[in-house]
Amino acid sequence: MMLEIAQTFAVSSARVAWLPGSYALTYASLAPFLGPLSDRFGRKALLVPGLVGLGLTVSATALAPSLIVACCTSALSGACAAAVQPSALSIVNDSVSLARQPAVTGKVFLGLTSSFVVVPALGGALAAHVSWRVPYFLMAAVCFLTALLVSRMPIHRAPRRASAAVWPAFRAAFAIPHMRTRFAVSFLWLGICIGLATMLGETSRRRFGLSTEQIGVVTGSFGLAVLAGNLLLDRARRFFGSHFRVLAYGSLASIVGAGIVDVLPRGPLYTLVLAGLAWGLGYGMAGPAHHFMVATSGGSVRGTVVGINASILNSGLMAVTLVAGRVLDQTGVEVLVAAMLVLQALGLYLVFTLPRSAHTPQ
Repeated sequence: MMLEIAQTFAVSSARVAWLPGSYALTYASLAPFLGPLSDRFGRKALLVPGLVGLGLTVSATALAPSLIVACCTSALSGACAAAVQPSALSIVNDSVSLARQPAVTGKVFLGLTSSFVVVPALGGALAAHVSWRVPYFLMAAVCFLTALLVSRMPIHRAPRRASAAVWPAFRAAFAIPHMRTRFAVSFLWLGICIGLATMLGETSRRRFGLSTEQIGVVTGSFGLAVLAGNLLLDRARRFFGSHFRVLAYGSLASIVGAGIVDVLPRGPLYTLVLAGLAWGLGYGMAGPAHHFMVATSGGSVRGTVVGINASILNSGLMAVTLVAGRVLDQTGVEVLVAAMLVLQALGLYLVFTLPRSAHTPQ
């Protein structure tokens, strides 16, 4: 929808990348501080207000009279989302046995991935034929409905920690063995990968001259590939022997696939399709595998760990979108994506520096 939003606000489409960048900025800033609160007061205490606030701020973005105002309301959305996603993901590790957590985590990520399928296809069609604001109002309605459902759900509450103040929880999180390396991987590989996925519609438009509806089909298809990767997580773990290998091989597939789609000279259509499939599948398998390894290492400060990790992921997203908004018109798609893939390759290298003892977190 970036082109339609740009036309509404009379700015370049590259500048519209500041919308998700503003969202990610406040998300990344606040998620680490909200994680300890979810450890102390329970997941639902943050989930319901966060969902209501998210619905209100998404509606405000749709009603914004200028890009600057839209960026401000988008930043408020990021603050509300920072209370939602870490708490929602922590519930899995609070409530499910360790043996079942990988399979359940993959299923939970289906909810995240479904947005890659539904929102681009539906949003592109609505933006082209009605208004880009309509998908925003639909997202707000989903937030309000979800808040109502969550308020009525029986959610297991993790044991309350007297020491769940922010700074002690931070120190405990960073003191966990190998957690700092995992956080670095979160930024360099997964966060930047998410950022490039967010930019897929705009990069496809610039590289291949696609229309809004065609972009919706492309990004929706990419989402289906990610969805398939989520579904295949448990089978991939059994095939490769560990979540560590799923993370490593999935990361490699996503980097190579993104390079073929967005950096190398345009090849035959089947090559682009296969590369996009590898990118989506690799991302879909490696993302939940990485989250599982981070969350299961969190122990009694799991909410804090997941909150910090979510902040780091959104810092990667923010880095890609804010840089794109500043330089994409000057550098072009290929140079920008190539630079991001170099950082992802560094993240992949860090994966291989983890000792064998860290391959299966306890």
